[in-house]
Amino acid sequence: MFTSLYTSSDVVASTLTGLAVMSLAAALICFLGLSWSNERWRVPSALVGAACLVTSIYYAGAAGYWNSAGEASAGVRFSAWYSVHPLQVAAVYFFARTQGPVPVGVFWRLICAALLMVFGRWLGDASFFNPTLGALLSIAFWLYILGEMYFGAMAEAIRKSGRAVTLGYFWIRLLMTVGWAIYPILHFVDIVIGVGQSSGVIVLYSAFDIVNLIIPSLIVVAVAGQDRY
Repeated sequence: MFTSLYTSSDVVASTLTGLAVMSLAAALICFLGLSWSNERWRVPSALVGAACLVTSIYYAGAAGYWNSAGEASAGVRFSAWYSVHPLQVAAVYFFARTQGPVPVGVFWRLICAALLMVFGRWLGDASFFNPTLGALLSIAFWLYILGEMYFGAMAEAIRKSGRAVTLGYFWIRLLMTVGWAIYPILHFVDIVIGVGQSSGVIVLYSAFDIVNLIIPSLIVVAVAGQDRY
């Protein structure tokens, strides 16, 4: 990643390298947060830290390949998503669990929905069946995750908590509502319309990881710190 020279005008290389460093920094903050948070916050903090670490590894590899070959592939990004998205929804589940009991069935449904959300888009991207159908399946599972967050047992547990936790959950849920919408949109642009992994698509995917991953992860750490201090 840092052994290839690129200019400031290479927006893709700058974005991929920057996101690798930002994701790694966010992961370190999340793991350091384990030392200043109550025990009940350590699971969600560790989960978002792991998600940021996986993302930093992906971006380091993607930046290195772009610098050497000038190409990108959605397949590598899907490999990261299979870990990152389940880790994120698991973190939300344990975030809510800090405030009260949430049935374990919710956890398994969220994990399955996150995996199937990625799997649907991957099937379309790999041309195993119609890309539009794959995107629609992915949207359906994403909406299920949002339904659990807005109307399920997690929302009920958060409703009884203090202001810091309620506000943190509100922003995480909002970011997963607005930010995650970019995935099916860019999937349509990339696969259905046929633009491919153009520079604009790569930059937008990468930039939205700040909204979809780094900011929510730091919110978890911030709320955990508020609960301690």
